[in-house]
Amino acid sequence: MNARIRARAADRRGRALAPGTRVRIAAEEGQAEGTVVRVLDDYGTVTVLIEKPAKAERMYPITEVEAL
Repeated sequence: MNARIRARAADRRGRALAPGTRVRIAAEEGQAEGTVVRVLDDYGTVTVLIEKPAKAERMYPITEVEAL
């Protein structure tokens, strides 16, 4: 087990980003909303499930998502 303590991924306002968190994607037209599926801290990205207009999983830099 790794004894190193890792910081949790957080949006620009310091709110935690974890699987299941509802987020707004600033990079999308009209600021789409979705749910975090997985967080890749080492790469600074999150995978978000966007349900409208069609279900799709997309990866975004952590800096472009904001927890709701």
